[in-house]
Amino acid sequence: MSETDDLETPSDAVEDAAEDVAVAEANEADAAEQRAALDDDAPREWSAQLPDEANEADAAEQLREVRLDEDEYR
Repeated sequence: MSETDDLETPSDAVEDAAEDVAVAEANEADAAEQRAALDDDAPREWSAQLPDEANEADAAEQLREVRLDEDEYR
């Protein structure tokens, strides 16, 4: 019996890393779904006071929420 018999082969380590990435992606998607509002048609309220010098177009763009599955995100 060799001291290295219990070590993973490089291909096993790569497979394990790929599985970890897949789990992390699934967890992010699940978390986003859980945080999503139940009523998507209801407008969201701006929770902070905007300064008078704020550009209205910039504020409107900041208010817009983009879903994870939306292709229009730039």
